Amino acid sequence: MATLARLGESLCKVCQGHLIRQYQTISSRTSLTRYRRRVYVRQYPTTVVYPDGSTITVRYKEPRKLITLPVDLTELSEEEAKAVISKRTPRKKITVVEEYDDDFDANKYKHIWKKKAVKS
Repeated sequence: MATLARLGESLCKVCQGHLIRQYQTISSRTSLTRYRRRVYVRQYPTTVVYPDGSTITVRYKEPRKLITLPVDLTELSEEEAKAVISKRTPRKKITVVEEYDDDFDANKYKHIWKKKAVKS
């Protein structure tokens, strides 16, 4: 400290204040904030849904709207596990074959397309 005092005497008054002043880390000098950018480089806002239904918003590298985390089947009861598994299995596609009954009779509508005689 004595060498600092001797050095401080030889410096100007502004430099002396900076040399002697000590900074202490106290809670009033620290602040926690969020990122102040609107656009994050190659990151997209995405909603993450936990198995219990709670949601949070995170930044993700791919543009996705929603990410759902899987349910742990070991913690579920047997009935609930069967219900979850049945939802996960793909459904069989039903093919619909349409058969048309052709009962159209053109003679019913013959009067519509007959040319009328032109009166002169």
